[in-house]
Amino acid sequence: MQQEPTERTGEAGAAAGQPATIPEILAHGVRSFPQRVALRSDGDLPQRSYTYCQVGALASALARELVARGAGEGAQVALLCENRPGWAVAYFAIHLSGSACVPIDTKLLPLECRAILERSGARLLLSSRALLGAAAEAADGLGGVCVAAVDDLLDGEAADSGAGPLPPPGAREVTPEDVAVIAFTSGTTGASKGVVLTHGNIASNAVSGAGRMDGTADDHLLSVLPLSHLFEQTGGLLVPLLWGASITYPGTINPRRLAEAFRQSGTTIALIVPAMARLFQKLLLALLGGAGPAAEALRDERSRGRVRRVLGERFRFFISGGAALDADVARFFLDLGVPVLQGYGLSETSPLVSCNTLDEHVLGSVGRPFPGVEVRVRPVPGRGGDAGEILVRGPNTMAGYFEDPRATEDAFEDGWFRTGDLGRTDADGFLYVLGRVKDVIVGASGMNVYPEEVEARIAACPHVREVCVLGVQPPGAGAQDEQVAAVVVPDVEALGGEYAREHDELLRRELRSACAALAGYKRPKYVVVRLEPLPRTTTMKLKKHEIRKRLAEATLSRL
Repeated sequence: MQQEPTERTGEAGAAAGQPATIPEILAHGVRSFPQRVALRSDGDLPQRSYTYCQVGALASALARELVARGAGEGAQVALLCENRPGWAVAYFAIHLSGSACVPIDTKLLPLECRAILERSGARLLLSSRALLGAAAEAADGLGGVCVAAVDDLLDGEAADSGAGPLPPPGAREVTPEDVAVIAFTSGTTGASKGVVLTHGNIASNAVSGAGRMDGTADDHLLSVLPLSHLFEQTGGLLVPLLWGASITYPGTINPRRLAEAFRQSGTTIALIVPAMARLFQKLLLALLGGAGPAAEALRDERSRGRVRRVLGERFRFFISGGAALDADVARFFLDLGVPVLQGYGLSETSPLVSCNTLDEHVLGSVGRPFPGVEVRVRPVPGRGGDAGEILVRGPNTMAGYFEDPRATEDAFEDGWFRTGDLGRTDADGFLYVLGRVKDVIVGASGMNVYPEEVEARIAACPHVREVCVLGVQPPGAGAQDEQVAAVVVPDVEALGGEYAREHDELLRRELRSACAALAGYKRPKYVVVRLEPLPRTTTMKLKKHEIRKRLAEATLSRL
């Protein structure tokens, strides 16, 4: 029997009168919280703090400079800068000038930055002083591309005029329909695309997020994920500013240094990715003195007190996105009284689609859809069960892919954005993400294997550092007969500092034991051990297309 699509919708959309553009979000903060600290730098960065009024004044001043340098309506301005107050000021200034922002990841090589400049048509590249050399190298030979540092303006004092943020003279105010951001994706599945998001897309998503997520003006966020990515842009910058909260940029992602920044800044909330959650888990396990204390031990006051000494007395919760969060990691933090609220989104959805909250938290799910966002689970032909492709519709879905009408057309179906992700919803409207449609492994029996489920089992092995599960076709196998294979990076440090031949069998025993509770068709038949880290994007997602390519060249051995 044909399975019908299932739909879930968030609560009513944002109320009338809410900010509808990115400059309006900043203006809301300046009006509502003028003397509160909005942004501060600390840790590995020079210590500075800026009130909401100062951020508005600085953004207005920089916007005037951008217009003088050729920015304005219909222009693209690229931004290459580390997480710091200057990034946020430049971001708002670009929008006040009437331009679209093209964020560039600081971990990209100059040639990769150059490709984004060429594809986007940006004629102005803003950079921090530290990255000015890389910016100049990326722009070298591109006629008409001007490179400028944003730090110089922030070295001066900004007046608390209370009048900003204002568009520069001659620049018109942007509308919800204007292009705000062209985000070039990190390419987990191949060549990146330019995601075109309007002010209406991003502002509606930020307003929905601010209403759904559990924040207030008393909260203090630590910004550790790259601001060049939409998750931190919307969830870690715009949403907190709508609350009237403060944001600190520590200048490091080292877990131990971050823990110090948590305590010193009085952090209450942080956005993280699952790989970062595992690093924090290891740090806390070492503090608690065990490889895996029982849940009862984690819940006692002594353990929770130790955690508070690491993360600070004020810390409330993490928000995790970007990839699937292992259930054992989520349960570990929950037992310690520090929830990790898992959410879901994509660059093409500005990016927030759904998230758990403190009051509505279901382990394993990514929460209910945000207000105004609709989610549909459409059956995938040839695959049974209650899982299907996740489709999303709402004011947050992108305008399209930059200068790629064919890809844009393929991405939508009757107004619904096709995420390419597999998922399901339960009777209470909670969404569960099972993996990528293209990553599902289908064997000769027709049974589906979701790699994330197997990866979670293997990742819990004491001597496994990284794992990626893929479908392979061994010699002689039919086109529809995929076998489960695991690419494993051992934890060499846990093995005494080197990987010897005897460790190979130890690792295999651990893998077989970890997967024993899985159905036979889900267990890996082949394993490849590699000592180099698995290729990842800058948001720590596995580059499965690269791993699959290397796997085709590797020698498969039976597990």
